[in-house]
Amino acid sequence: MNEKMLAKMIEAVNKHMPAKTRNLAEMLKEKDPMIRAKDGNEYYVEKKELEFIAKHVDELDWAKFRIPIILEMNDIGGERVIYVRDKLHAEFIKKAFGYDRILNGVFTLYMYELPEIRRKLRTASQIIFRISLK
Repeated sequence: MNEKMLAKMIEAVNKHMPAKTRNLAEMLKEKDPMIRAKDGNEYYVEKKELEFIAKHVDELDWAKFRIPIILEMNDIGGERVIYVRDKLHAEFIKKAFGYDRILNGVFTLYMYELPEIRRKLRTASQIIFRISLK
């Protein structure tokens, strides 16, 4: 499989990703908050999840806090890890779940930590898949 084919395959796997993120402040005001994905579908974000996030994020940051929370799955030396690159997302996860691991300058989670986050943020978080061709 060449790099171009692999890139197309990863793009297809990530078609559920948002076309545009939205901020927590505006979504909290909506009765039925939704996010439009790259594939054109709209995905409902549960209000209780947004309220959970709001409890752990300073209200002054609500307008800057982007939804969904992006959890970037990577394979590093045969081990899968999850990167959280957005600083506000990382601070939220640290405060709400108690995880605090920075590896190579990036907030990092291990696979066994992912289920707890996904259970609590099933609709407000999304996993993106990345692959390193090096």
